[in-house]
Amino acid sequence: MSTTLPYNDLTTVERDRLGAIGAASLGLPIPHVEGWTVEALIGHTGWVARFVTAALAAPVDEPPRRSAIPEPPAGSDVLEWFADGAATLLDTLASTPDDKMCVSFAGPQPATWWQRRMAHEFAMHRWDAQAAIGPADDIDGDLARDGIDEVFEIFVPTRFQFDEATDLVGKTIHLHATDAEGEWMIECHADRMDVSSGHGKGDVAARGSMSDLLLLLWSRIPASRVEVFGDASLLTSFQTAATF
Repeated sequence: MSTTLPYNDLTTVERDRLGAIGAASLGLPIPHVEGWTVEALIGHTGWVARFVTAALAAPVDEPPRRSAIPEPPAGSDVLEWFADGAATLLDTLASTPDDKMCVSFAGPQPATWWQRRMAHEFAMHRWDAQAAIGPADDIDGDLARDGIDEVFEIFVPTRFQFDEATDLVGKTIHLHATDAEGEWMIECHADRMDVSSGHGKGDVAARGSMSDLLLLLWSRIPASRVEVFGDASLLTSFQTAATF
């Protein structure tokens, strides 16, 4: 995990960008998330902000109940509701000691774990909302690089559906960033993925910007958006099983 990125500053930037979306766009569908609109996405992000605020404050052995977090309001009221929740979250992230152990879906973690997670949460959902309106701005390259690491450190071990990706077993995936230094070799097993840095030849290789590689792993863009060598179906299988 990176210890140098200014996660709270990055969350603030993405909060401001997401909060700048106007009421006229709330009804637009999110093209890559079936059933979601911009309104639902902003409401979800505001809900997550409130849940994480509660998680940061809760004793590590008493996680907050999801049912205790209020649901977002309908219509344009969701914009102010999001702004209030995000502001409280950022205040709480800034005031919580970095080494305080907190509740998380990956077991007890220091508060820095949530600093990192919220930077990625807000950046990804800002991209989602912009993609519904028109061309979306890339995710910051350094944050995207860290997000790729987070996928394999946090989400693959806890949420990847390995039983849905049996064709990946014994295969290797190579990710190669084209706009900055960064390469990942992923060895796929029946119950885990082993990841190392550096160049190598995979059964499939994906080359693209840091932002596009992260978006690929999160099933935001199809493999056709990046340069692919080898068996492209393996990337499709990864996305199918990556129910993050």
